[in-house]
Amino acid sequence: MRQLKLMKEKGIWEILGDYGVFIAFVLLFLGNSLFTANFFSMITVQNILSQCATTVLLGVGMTIVIATGDINISVGSVMAVAAMIAAKLIKEGWMWQGMLAGVLVVMLCGAVTGYVIIKFDVQPMIASLSMMFILRGVAKLLNDGKNMNPGSRELNSFLYEMVGPVSVRTVIWLLCVLIVFILVAKTRFGICIESYGDNSRASRIAGINVALVITSSYVICNALACIAGYIEMGYSSIVDPGNMGLTKEMDAIAATVLGGTSIDGGKPHIWGTVCGAMVLQMITIMVNMNNISSSYAKIIKAVIIILAVFLQNLKKKK
Repeated sequence: MRQLKLMKEKGIWEILGDYGVFIAFVLLFLGNSLFTANFFSMITVQNILSQCATTVLLGVGMTIVIATGDINISVGSVMAVAAMIAAKLIKEGWMWQGMLAGVLVVMLCGAVTGYVIIKFDVQPMIASLSMMFILRGVAKLLNDGKNMNPGSRELNSFLYEMVGPVSVRTVIWLLCVLIVFILVAKTRFGICIESYGDNSRASRIAGINVALVITSSYVICNALACIAGYIEMGYSSIVDPGNMGLTKEMDAIAATVLGGTSIDGGKPHIWGTVCGAMVLQMITIMVNMNNISSSYAKIIKAVIIILAVFLQNLKKKK
């Protein structure tokens, strides 16, 4: 009742700014169910939930970073280097050691990015851009720029298994999102992120450990990108150091903006980002099922992102 009362007090544009991504999801799903042949089925729902795994994981990590007012455009390269490290060790028979090594390395890289931003006052875009090139280069050097097959049938078959009506990939991203949501919504860490994103100077004066907050946000973001890299590696059974995760950071930023998290920082909307990732995936599936060029999907996504930012700015002005 309280939510309905609040919605009545808001204008139409403010409602769209708050709930636009959920409205877009419902409208896209209903529209495709009516006009796209064979869209309305359990298989389509399973595909949306399964295929959006990478974008969800990258988007949720990006949401934490963007909520602080920063940005991390190295997540695609993080996927590649983590998968390459794990693949090399998995090929030698060290599966769990390889996956642990990959996540530890990229978490350390996230800590370095955050430290550089805070300690040397480097702009987040520049720091993460530099890390993007470094990690992409390292990923290529690990196998002389060649693709690598980890040769792990166990990982591949595991990711294709079903848990009831959904895939293992869906269960993985759902568990990760729940953990991050609890961390952001129920702990002091989430309060510090929102506080720093709203007013960084006031947060410093209030005694918040800004260095720890920023560094932790990049560490968590890279850890989620690592998991996304492992999912891509296991699903495709190959690691391409030059192309894995390429331009995926754009999808992550798009899902975050669509989800309602302000690009200037502030409150992180975790479930909004998840819904944003599903909207992007639904657009891709819609285009494929209607035999339309994939270029149109990119155009549609770009228009939606611009509209989302416009609604955010309109809400701020009001």
